[in-house]
Amino acid sequence: MAALLAAAPALGAEVTRVELHQREDVVLQHQRFVGNLRAQAQREGIIVRVPQLYVYFTDQSAAWHLHGFRRGFERELGLTYEHGRRERSMVRIDRLLERTVTPTGETYTAEDLPEADIYLLLYREAGCDECRLVESTVSNWLVGQDGLEAIWFDVWIDRHEAD
Repeated sequence: MAALLAAAPALGAEVTRVELHQREDVVLQHQRFVGNLRAQAQREGIIVRVPQLYVYFTDQSAAWHLHGFRRGFERELGLTYEHGRRERSMVRIDRLLERTVTPTGETYTAEDLPEADIYLLLYREAGCDECRLVESTVSNWLVGQDGLEAIWFDVWIDRHEAD
């Protein structure tokens, strides 16, 4: 029986998770932004509220954006991926990555991206219940995506209160 289990193909997507942090200067700059937050998050990558989920295809073209949490969003995500739908007015992945650093303070750029079928960037904060709901829903969706290679970036927004 063990040999059968070992020989069976893996179910679900192969997911590599990467931790990044929004640069502190970018967090401060975004907190000063006034205007339509939903539109600016999608078009310019202005992150004031979390969660924000950005999805890109293997060629780094923009696929889909989720602002906040809404039930059933995984169906829309699935249709977008299955049909290769492109989002025309969405921030480029390189712009998002240039605003981040690794936990050790190093930069991470689009040139550093390993090959994958799909790239997911989930902007989140510690203690954010909606962020956990988005994470759980995306994780469950990925389980149903046999053979998919995904790179998932957890992009933490570390807000520091003024003293």
